[in-house]
Amino acid sequence: MARIVVAGGALLYVLSIALETNALILLPHDVRPGHAVRHFIGNHSRYTLLDPDHASFFTLLDDGLLMTTADLAPLLNRPLNLAILEQTPYSSSAHSIHLLVMDRRKMLHFTSVNGLEGEIAENAPPGTVVDFPPIRATALVNVGPIAYKITKGNENSTFALKDKDKERNSDVKSVVTEGDIEIVALKSLDAEKKKFYDIAIQATDLIGVNKATLPVKINVINENDHEPMFEQEIYYFAVNGTTDEGCRNGTPHWERFSNIGKVQAFDEDGDRVYYSLKTPSNLAVVVPQTGDLILAGEPDSHEAELEVLAHDTGTPSKKSKPAQIYIEFVIRERKELPTLHRDKRRVTRAVRPTKRIEFTEADGEVEGRSVFTLEKETDRETFKIRDENPWVTVEPSGVVKVKKKWDYEELGPEKTIDFWVTITNAGNGVALRYTDNQRVIIHVKDVNDEPPYFINRPLPMQTVVQLNAAPNTPVFTLQARDPDTDHNIHYFIVRDRTGGRFEVDERSGVVRTRGTDPFQLDMEYVLYVKAEDQSGRVDERRFQSTPEERLSIVGGKRAPQFYLPSYEAEIAENQKKDSDIISVKAKSFADREIRYTLKAQGQGAGTFNIGPTSGIVKLAKELDFEDLRQPHVYSLVVTATEDSGGFSTSVELTIRVTDVNDNAPKFELPDYQAHNVDEDIPLGTSILKVKAMDADSGKNAEIEYLVSDDHFSVDSNGIITNNKQLDADNNNAYYEFVVTAKDKGEPAKTGTATVRVYTKNKNDEEPKFSQQVYTPNVDENAGPNTLVTTVVASDKDGDNVRFGFVGGGTSSGQFVIEEITGVIRLHNKAISLDRDKYELNVTAMDDGACCVNGDATIHTSTAVVVVFITDVNDNKPIFKDCPTYFPKVEEGAPNGSPVIKVHATDEDKGVNGQVKYSIVQQPNQKGTKFTVDEETGEVSTNKVFDREGDDGKFVSVTVKATDQGEPSLEGVCSFTVEITDVNDNPPLFDRQKYVENVKQDASIGTNILRVSASDEDADNNGAIVYTLSAPYNPADIEYFEIQPESGWIVLKKPLDRETYKLEAMAQDKGFPPLSRTVEVQIDVVDRANNPPVWDHTVYGPIYIRENLPVGAKVVSVKASSGIENNPTVFYRLMPGSTAQTNKFHTFYLQQRADNGFTWADIKVNHPLDYESIKEYNLTIRVENNGAQQLASEATVYIMLEDVNDEIPLFTEREQETVLEGEPIGTKVTQVNAIDKDGTFPNNQVYYYIVDSPRNEGKDFFEISMQTGEIFTKVVFDREKQGAYALEVEARDGAPSARPNSDNQPNSVTKFIRIGIADKNDNPPYFDKELYEAEVDENEDIQHTVLTVTAKDHDESSRIRYEITSGNIGGAFAVKNMTGAIYVAGALDYETRKRYELKLAASDNLKENYTTVVIHVKDVNDNPPVFERPTYRTQITEEDDRNLPKRVLQVIPVTRDVECLIRFFIEIFHNVFRFAASTKNRMDVFSLFFDACYCRFVCRT
Repeated sequence: MARIVVAGGALLYVLSIALETNALILLPHDVRPGHAVRHFIGNHSRYTLLDPDHASFFTLLDDGLLMTTADLAPLLNRPLNLAILEQTPYSSSAHSIHLLVMDRRKMLHFTSVNGLEGEIAENAPPGTVVDFPPIRATALVNVGPIAYKITKGNENSTFALKDKDKERNSDVKSVVTEGDIEIVALKSLDAEKKKFYDIAIQATDLIGVNKATLPVKINVINENDHEPMFEQEIYYFAVNGTTDEGCRNGTPHWERFSNIGKVQAFDEDGDRVYYSLKTPSNLAVVVPQTGDLILAGEPDSHEAELEVLAHDTGTPSKKSKPAQIYIEFVIRERKELPTLHRDKRRVTRAVRPTKRIEFTEADGEVEGRSVFTLEKETDRETFKIRDENPWVTVEPSGVVKVKKKWDYEELGPEKTIDFWVTITNAGNGVALRYTDNQRVIIHVKDVNDEPPYFINRPLPMQTVVQLNAAPNTPVFTLQARDPDTDHNIHYFIVRDRTGGRFEVDERSGVVRTRGTDPFQLDMEYVLYVKAEDQSGRVDERRFQSTPEERLSIVGGKRAPQFYLPSYEAEIAENQKKDSDIISVKAKSFADREIRYTLKAQGQGAGTFNIGPTSGIVKLAKELDFEDLRQPHVYSLVVTATEDSGGFSTSVELTIRVTDVNDNAPKFELPDYQAHNVDEDIPLGTSILKVKAMDADSGKNAEIEYLVSDDHFSVDSNGIITNNKQLDADNNNAYYEFVVTAKDKGEPAKTGTATVRVYTKNKNDEEPKFSQQVYTPNVDENAGPNTLVTTVVASDKDGDNVRFGFVGGGTSSGQFVIEEITGVIRLHNKAISLDRDKYELNVTAMDDGACCVNGDATIHTSTAVVVVFITDVNDNKPIFKDCPTYFPKVEEGAPNGSPVIKVHATDEDKGVNGQVKYSIVQQPNQKGTKFTVDEETGEVSTNKVFDREGDDGKFVSVTVKATDQGEPSLEGVCSFTVEITDVNDNPPLFDRQKYVENVKQDASIGTNILRVSASDEDADNNGAIVYTLSAPYNPADIEYFEIQPESGWIVLKKPLDRETYKLEAMAQDKGFPPLSRTVEVQIDVVDRANNPPVWDHTVYGPIYIRENLPVGAKVVSVKASSGIENNPTVFYRLMPGSTAQTNKFHTFYLQQRADNGFTWADIKVNHPLDYESIKEYNLTIRVENNGAQQLASEATVYIMLEDVNDEIPLFTEREQETVLEGEPIGTKVTQVNAIDKDGTFPNNQVYYYIVDSPRNEGKDFFEISMQTGEIFTKVVFDREKQGAYALEVEARDGAPSARPNSDNQPNSVTKFIRIGIADKNDNPPYFDKELYEAEVDENEDIQHTVLTVTAKDHDESSRIRYEITSGNIGGAFAVKNMTGAIYVAGALDYETRKRYELKLAASDNLKENYTTVVIHVKDVNDNPPVFERPTYRTQITEEDDRNLPKRVLQVIPVTRDVECLIRFFIEIFHNVFRFAASTKNRMDVFSLFFDACYCRFVCRT
């Protein structure tokens, strides 16, 4: 478990680096060998893979292609960092590639590929969940919790994610869950500011690499939360009025219902806005929909003030604040009307009074001309036209210029140029800034520039005059119009051919008779007239006028007149019957009813008719433009006759019939064929010609041709040529496509035909390898003739293919290739595979057997075979320098301090030689005192050591190295770490206070007492120097001195006081030095008093065994009181400051009397342990019972002796492996046990194999008694037994001191599981010797036919499959890793019906074979072809004897077997039939006599 955690940490660390650099490449775990990872492209560069650890999974070709070479499953979830060296002739550089192999089944995805769309109401409170379907990312397998976060579009952190199953909303962007998530809004939204949000949600596994992204659109639903707002708070409008002309004080007039102005409000919710007056007024109304203010009544003052409200159509409806409206009524002659009083306000005017000005059309003739200038209120004002106007522009200075020549006739009905200008004053810091608007209306007066024209109809002008017409009788009225508004039209007779019989009224245009003479019957009187506009002068003498018109007046009667001199109409051929075509009208001068008749000139009688009274010409029957019997142009005569025998007149009517595209193009033949077309013909070669006809005419009959196959093109003449190089090796040697004829009508119509082009094969194809790069694997210990791979190549021409190596021959180094099958093996000599990979360049060469003269051109292709040498995990990791490891670490060093870097080597390659380190748990130890970096071998402390505490001076550690092979092999290294001393312990006195009695007459130089301190540190850190001081009474120091090394306090001056108080200090020699002080009190007693006297002031050293029981006596000590007749003494065992000075009461004192003396027995109070404390220093104080109680002290030194009371303990070694097939005496492992006894031979450990019936491994292994190394006694076979349980014993070297040990050494046993690691020593095998399958001949490439799998007793074998023979033409291929045989080339039942493949299964060392027979099934994929393209025969016409009679026999052929052919006959007349004849032939019989063309069609 610890390994997993460490690996996970490394994974996260490496991935974090890779993700920061955006350089991580993800690889699915099931990617096939040969997969291109990256292609380095340089200029004359060579590339080398520097990382040997991954050489078995990746390779780098010389051209820079990095690709996979093996199954990547062992690298699953492992971050990889590949180092690439790029070398050029002049420089070198390094590249780094970060890779991660992922389980494809764990790749995350969202079910909604195109994203989700949800909604939320605006103003929803924070924490509201957006309405969405469930959101969850999934994978094919459970990937555990998934982290979701918003990666895009979350502006201002508007949204957050939430676990759907948790009630509390999140306030962060991400969430980790195994369930659904929801999106919550963190703030209220405003649809007016943003109507929708496009965000992206990213799902990631907890490592942070496996990702999926979901686009999400969140629509914000609008609510009516805004009231309308006016564009301006205050509006100014001006209304112009007029007064009565000529009256100085006339009444002003205001145009009722005129437009005052317009207010405008907007609603941010997008609702429609309606307007109303806050207070109804008789003066004005507001249009609710537009905001236009309309003048409804007469003002009673020069000014008026209104308030307008705006309300929206939302629910509920909202109203705006009122807008203030100020209206000014302006007249030219202002009457002093009462003024509405109001306070002056300093506001910016919104609208200035409207500027109205008049100009003529001529004033705007020149573009760019300045017309007038707008007035400024200050010099700082600038002008700008508000909206584009087609007629004028406004300069910033206020100059209005002509933009386009003014045309009165093009102006609207008001004949004005109406526009708004914006007036801006930017201010100067003193003056106010403001923006005003002003409306400008230019009234344009017309310029008389248009001539008049007559509007009389029909033309020419005709009328009649009664023979006895009285003078001034009107006979005709001239009518003219003029576009100019100021026209003044006058009518004149220009030339009079009547002798003055008529005159024209100049103003009205009425033509009247003159004179009293009667008019002559049928006589024509002719006048030439014109109309003049006498307001429009051309020059000084001429006016604008109409051209002269002829007016014909006939005396008496005259025939009716048609309104047009001739009529024309155009109709489409698909015009509906009885539909109206044209109206032909005539005018009767006698005011009689006119009857109309219609007559055809030439063809077309009865096609049209005319309404006798309406004059409407209709279609009487249906038309067909393609009918040759129907004309395309009809010439008709329409006659108009007055009723009651009146006059008649005729007019020509021409009706043209237009073609309609109602006929599709039709090919002459339904299908076309071209035979024996060479596949290598040049591009653009004419192959055949097709032809289609269209019965329509014009564009409807114009045809263009199209083809459905881009190998061909067709021109406008129907000639089909090849667009691309043809290939007889595809499509069963023929091309079938559709040619389309398309006319140019609207809409276009099309016709189609089938075209078959039969190609003739040429040897123009080179063999094609199934792969450009083959990447087989061979074990490093492979022997002669080992199968490497099979290269497959096929030739589309059908040639036979032979294989070899580039440069010629069938051998290359240690590899040979079979010329016919493409099988590559190791040669049959000694094999030495000492490289990581071998690159072989193989060739495939055809023989031209496909076609005539095919061998004249031989084609060759090449492929690369990269043979990767697979390392076999047959070497354990070894710590070669283990005996030299003597590391040291200071006590107190912080956790994680470096100790040593160990290194193990593994002679294997790739993952088999990749070593990872771990710490072996020590016996009875919680946790480990050290850690090791699994990659680097850096050993570090895992605790803070205390040399003086439980850790001791030396700590043993065992490091294990494990390779990454399958199964893995291990090696161990045990060494001792010395804990070096640090001055971290101060000296400690053995008493908390020293008190001593001294006789008053003690002489100088007398030893008064000895202070003693101990320091647990070593060397100088534990060396103590004593000093003495008198902090209570400085004079006391004059009487005493202390020996620095021994601690004896010596009298140096006669005593003269009762008590002295001193302070002794013990200081070590460490750096910096540590020290402690203790109080020393010396009491002076009378010289007659004597202190107790010890038999010995020092006892010992006294040696006792560490297993001395509690209560046992160690030593007896005795002192006399020193007082005659008072032998009483009292003993006390003084507790010290350390364990060695009885701090923890390890010993106790028991006082007893014996023969008048008082003794003190020192006894054991707590169990002793040599391995913890080896010696004790006890201080015993004795006091007498005198008047002045005196005391003296003695020291007892106790030394412990070690006994064999510790049991050896094994280090944690429960699982080991050894390779099968290894020779006897192979080292398996080394066990290690530790005995904590302190001396030899108690702590000497010996090792044995337990001789017990339950020990199944006792006969198969042996152990070194001294070292614990375990060796094999037999050669193992994993396939017989995969593991053994071996019981070993560790025994120390002396009889045990533990109870019930029977004088035997201490011992312990342990079971070790020794697994037998697999070696590749068994070949693969198939379940059957023969497999059979069927496949259709037209099956798709890559279609799997069947899957054949082999098995292998070796569990670590990876089986690879190869087709080694029988694969003619490379028709099939096998997936090397799965054994799936699939279609790799074109199959043809008619060419080959059965394939017998030899399939090899190889484990990179050994191989086995089976046979796979694939039967090809026939499908109907060849069209029948007649023996001859054309059959000709003769029959005698009108020979009706023996009908029906046989005419000829046609015989088609087809390459398909068991194919029934059906016959069809296409004929112009039904004169033939065919017999239901024998298979694949047809007899044709004549039914009656006639000549015909027929076409035979046969179909399968």
